[in-house]
Amino acid sequence: MPTSGEHGGGGAQQGEILALLVRIIDSLESLERVQAQLVLELGRLRVTAEQGDELMDERARDGFADRCKAFGLTERESQTLAVLLTGATNRKIGRDLGITERTVKNTLHAVYVKLGVSGRSEAISKTLSNLR
Repeated sequence: MPTSGEHGGGGAQQGEILALLVRIIDSLESLERVQAQLVLELGRLRVTAEQGDELMDERARDGFADRCKAFGLTERESQTLAVLLTGATNRKIGRDLGITERTVKNTLHAVYVKLGVSGRSEAISKTLSNLR
């Protein structure tokens, strides 16, 4: 026959287990909410990437490369600038163009000098204003 200590300890242990299970369930519900938010954000990013692709096609049709040549940009600099205009990071630009991130940085520096700007925001602004 169990002693009174065994009953009391078992009940307390069951209470702790139940409390732990409730915390786990709450955590799972939180994770599901975070997952739903991530799915929404990934969907938005995909739409943004698709819009960027459409924007690139539009720029190509409008003679983007010709306008870049007017600034003295090389073909690689023009390509780098085109991907930059989609909002891509240096890492993504490198992946898209098959070059290293260091090469992207060096290329962008050359682009900034030729455009007469001090950074990516100014380069984007100046390029977009010249595309209009």
